[in-house]
Amino acid sequence: MGKRRTTWRVGGILLAVCGIVRLGVAQMAGSAMATQTLIDVLWGLGILVFAIGLRPEGSVVARRPLGLTALIVVALAPLVVNISYVLTPVQVVSSAPSTAWMAFAVSWTGSVVSIAAGVIAATQIARLGAVPAQWRWAPLWALAISVGSAVLVQIVWVALGAAGADQSVLVAAGMIGWIGPLAPTLGLGIVALIAAATDRPQSVEIFRSS
Repeated sequence: MGKRRTTWRVGGILLAVCGIVRLGVAQMAGSAMATQTLIDVLWGLGILVFAIGLRPEGSVVARRPLGLTALIVVALAPLVVNISYVLTPVQVVSSAPSTAWMAFAVSWTGSVVSIAAGVIAATQIARLGAVPAQWRWAPLWALAISVGSAVLVQIVWVALGAAGADQSVLVAAGMIGWIGPLAPTLGLGIVALIAAATDRPQSVEIFRSS
């Protein structure tokens, strides 16, 4: 039980710090690329801690292959996409349309794969019983908020932007897109810390056989 709480504390702190950095606290410390890399590394480490656990009982997916694989993809996908941009010189992207489209395709594919893996992982967390009932749906809600805000922003920018909407509306949409990703980072980090603080022996469940 203590190891499970420790796992959630460590993972929660990593995700919470990731969210704080995303808010812009570290923007003054270096370049935007360095900050994004830091965000991706914190995110990846946090998700891997939850996936593997400091001990088997700490894993939010009970180290089952499907859930574990999905969480590893969720952890590494943003960093892989970020590295692909680092390896593609800005000058090349701006001067070669085919390379620019390739970079866009990598980003879009990474997002789709990450979302799909996130849905699988969140579903596994909800059904396996390794997380107490009051918290097991939190990852799915966080994913829904993050993806929903991104979709909403795109709709607003395309529909209202083309119609010449008031600038304040577009700024508000941009703020939603900026805050949305905090749900799976700062939001889940806080939830994990609360879960660790309130976890009790009687909340332990026997993992389901399927």
